[in-house]
Amino acid sequence: FFGKDLNAVREKYSDKKIEVEEADSMTVELENIMRQEKLYKDPNLTIADVAKKMNISPHKLSQLINDNIGGNYSAYINKHRIEEAKAIIASNDQYTLEAIGYECGFNSKSTFYATFKKFEGTSPARYKKSLPELNQ
Repeated sequence: FFGKDLNAVREKYSDKKIEVEEADSMTVELENIMRQEKLYKDPNLTIADVAKKMNISPHKLSQLINDNIGGNYSAYINKHRIEEAKAIIASNDQYTLEAIGYECGFNSKSTFYATFKKFEGTSPARYKKSLPELNQ
């Protein structure tokens, strides 16, 4: 890649794009797997694990996420983890925020807090305080 013209590289891979119809059906399949099996709860989940569930190559899954969903694999998985965390925070007052982070697939409290803030613009604690149903 170094020293090569970026446009030449783009042209080389332009015919490797996933067709819109295929990308749409793969995206639906990926979302269904994520929602039903909650793979993102596994802190050691790799792109190869998810690709295997879909019977596609890790490269193709990466391309699907990058080109059709937006962001990269890590951001995609973390988005699901944060959505799960928000749901648990909103519905359950018995777990610590740290426990919720681990339950959702994060390896550490600091990673959970940093990722939550990146996606939501606030800390998990402030998010929890902002929920009217928990502050009555």
